[in-house]
Amino acid sequence: MNIEADARARAAEQLGGTGAFPQPWMREIFLAVPRHRFVPDTVWLEEADGYRSFTRSSDEDRWMSLVYDPGEALVTQVDDGRTPAGAVGEVPTSSISALGAVFAMLAETGLEPGHHVLEIGAGTGYNAALLAERAAAGQVTTVEIDPAVCAQARTALAATGYEQVTVVRADGEHGYPPDRPYDLVLSTAAVLHVPYAWVEQTRPGGVIVTPWRTAFCNYGLARLTVGADGTACGRFAGAMTFMTVRGQRPHTPITDLYSAERWQQARESLLAPDDLVRRLADPHAAFAVGLRLPGVAHWPQDGGHWWCSSNSWAHADDEGALHQWGPRDLATETARALDAWHADGRPTLFEYGLTVAKDATAFWLGDPGHPLPLQEPR
Repeated sequence: MNIEADARARAAEQLGGTGAFPQPWMREIFLAVPRHRFVPDTVWLEEADGYRSFTRSSDEDRWMSLVYDPGEALVTQVDDGRTPAGAVGEVPTSSISALGAVFAMLAETGLEPGHHVLEIGAGTGYNAALLAERAAAGQVTTVEIDPAVCAQARTALAATGYEQVTVVRADGEHGYPPDRPYDLVLSTAAVLHVPYAWVEQTRPGGVIVTPWRTAFCNYGLARLTVGADGTACGRFAGAMTFMTVRGQRPHTPITDLYSAERWQQARESLLAPDDLVRRLADPHAAFAVGLRLPGVAHWPQDGGHWWCSSNSWAHADDEGALHQWGPRDLATETARALDAWHADGRPTLFEYGLTVAKDATAFWLGDPGHPLPLQEPR
């Protein structure tokens, strides 16, 4: 057995063992599409100082193993393509998703032969090829904003026999109106807000599946069904972390708000023994807080934790000392959101949902009849 065949066979066995192929067609399309032919020879691996390039020619066995690793995404571009191979990259900006995530998303689509599909984010083209194997190549349109990534995906699809897939260089937030309506819109990048263009371009009864996030919490997977009333409604179906579409990348204004002088001006206190950081370690709690505190970011750094909104920040160190600056009390707001989550019975993220209308998005718990109140800052 050659290197590629061996790696693919191992991946199929591992994926099958974890239940990644709940329907027979999913295993069939995995075996039909040669994933390694969609991955560039140069990829980027995270190291202590950033992302460094790794080439297929330097170690083909390892490269192939990385390509077919069921649990790991593989970065194919850093810094929007500005960093050349051999230099150190800072931010991953395009990748081929982990196989486990790819098939978990496909399982939510309800994809059938003949379905008309719009994919947001062509990436390497691999996902479009999988969609084409199930729906038919002439039924798939994939949109990619990055010109170099788009060209690579188009080349890879044509070289592997999927030249009938329509590859469009465009901003995926706008969808692709010429080929509407779609039975399925599938995004391979996360959004903070589901673009209404996707709803408008999906037929009634059609499905939108997209990774989703808040500024506070970087994971989620939304599965929405489009109704005849022009809204899309559904639950969060999974917890996945994806890169964010370029037009919605969160901007945290901490560098504009923070200074040594403001640190000296900050209000000081101690966190209670039942501290926020410990409570936020529950991923379902962090998800719920993100729904209730739109626009508030939270991240760990150097042993401490930061919060930041458009006009305020807070920092808790590993000994419980809390510094806050600005008109908002972000620590108290977070505590109130956590208390509300506890009062609701500590629901999992799968119990939440959202309804996307033309002018607004509403979140709910249990069913759309129980909207989630957004917490007003004090």
